[in-house]
Amino acid sequence: MKRSRSIHAGVLAFAVVAVAAAFLAPSASAHVGRVTNISCTQVTFTYSSFPSGANSTHETVSIDGNQVVSKTFSFNGSSASDTVAINVGSGTHTVSAHADWTVQGGGHVDASKTVTCPHPPCPTGTKANFRWHYSANGSSGSWSATKSVLCPNSLSIGPQAMEGDLKVAPGATLRVGYSFTVPGNHATLFITVGNPRVVFNVRCVSGATPSAPTFTVNMPTQTYQVTDDKWYPSGDQHSSLVYQGSIAVPNLCGGGNLRLDKGGTFSANVS
Repeated sequence: MKRSRSIHAGVLAFAVVAVAAAFLAPSASAHVGRVTNISCTQVTFTYSSFPSGANSTHETVSIDGNQVVSKTFSFNGSSASDTVAINVGSGTHTVSAHADWTVQGGGHVDASKTVTCPHPPCPTGTKANFRWHYSANGSSGSWSATKSVLCPNSLSIGPQAMEGDLKVAPGATLRVGYSFTVPGNHATLFITVGNPRVVFNVRCVSGATPSAPTFTVNMPTQTYQVTDDKWYPSGDQHSSLVYQGSIAVPNLCGGGNLRLDKGGTFSANVS
């Protein structure tokens, strides 16, 4: 009986010592590094739970696999953040960030993000000359009159009927588009044509009143890199590049043909 009590007391004492040792032992390293922001202009590294005192990390940033930043970041205390400035450039790119450290056995963090960065706007006051056209049933697609606009601004041309008394059946394909030039330009710049559209005025060949007086053909917003004074995206009125939008002609005349003799109006925001 005494031996059993002695063994029990010994086990209990060992358990108490083990628990006490667990509380008294130094805790394992819990330092944490994160990449909390990647954008077109900067990368932010954050650090926490580092030991008090002087710490340092090595940080690198790459754009599309090309290293653009390599630096040592030093800080005092258990936490800190470092924002690194970068210039990704316009378009879509992959930004990769890495940091590593040797304190308390070391560690590292890696992050990567694909970012799409806007093109710079065209310089204020830049003059661009625009024209537009449309075509259906094999019509010529003749250009409208040219109109100038200064960046940044809105633009409207028309109403104008370049194809005369064009008659189209509901469901027929009507194509529209535009081109522009920057006269005398020899620099590299970007021009964004925002929300371009053409609003057509409608009459019915039968003489009936159309169910709607107009219909609209929308085109996507596009940014063009301009390096000279040629026509963009093409000077050829038959090129598919200058027909940026199309539509199936709506049924506005009870199944009958529509007359586009009143033409349409082109509009866009230029920046």
